Amino acid sequence: MTWWSKTNEEEVAMGAVLITGGGSGIGAGLAAAFHARGSQVIVAGHGRERVEGVAARHPGMEADVVDVADPEQVTALADRVGQRWPDLTTVISNAGIQHLFDFAGPGPLDAAELGREVDVNLKGVIHVANAFLPLLKAQPRSRLVNVGSGLGYVPLAAAPIYSSTKAAVHSFTIALRRQLRSSTVQIVELIPPVVVTDLHRNLDQIPPRAMELDAFVAAAMAGLDAGRDEIVVGLAKALRIFSRASPALGLKVVNQEAE
Repeated sequence: MTWWSKTNEEEVAMGAVLITGGGSGIGAGLAAAFHARGSQVIVAGHGRERVEGVAARHPGMEADVVDVADPEQVTALADRVGQRWPDLTTVISNAGIQHLFDFAGPGPLDAAELGREVDVNLKGVIHVANAFLPLLKAQPRSRLVNVGSGLGYVPLAAAPIYSSTKAAVHSFTIALRRQLRSSTVQIVELIPPVVVTDLHRNLDQIPPRAMELDAFVAAAMAGLDAGRDEIVVGLAKALRIFSRASPALGLKVVNQEAE
């Protein structure tokens, strides 16, 4: 079915918006953009101070606490949101963490840290989809937006778990879109390049060619307004091309820039 039309977009825009990982970075930026348009926005995240701080800066915005790695917490969040905002039409699954891991070292690495990144970045996206799709299916029109990464196309060797989880999110989103192609739910993947956020707080410096957050949010909102299923922003477009045309060259370029 053809999902997008002006009427569909208006129906979705009138509903409430939930954003996980809404306490900083891309999540907080998207929350501010939706709030500025008059949407009821709920920011959810693992850190209470962060999400409440974002909500406090935007009168009328609401905050909730959730660890997306815990399916019971995600289910409870869906129950709370569904009861309070039955007009929920947009869920943005944005929660994510990134750490640098070097398997070439003496090792072994911290298994709990390795697992936590998978639990948040991949399992969290799955838990959110599982819990919120029943609410979204109940709407005439709705959308689930999974936030991937350009590193899902071409991995950064220094961040192997992060890159792998984002590749998996890309595959999961494609599969969801196929399964729900005849439904009223649009399945969207938002694919950022490197963006200036605190996702990279473990690095000594901001990665080269990082996109400013405001510019990214503007491009993301334009893609959502256009009804695109895949919104590939900035240099992530180049990584998509590399992944198809010359994976080896893409791997070299990404990892040279990181050195």
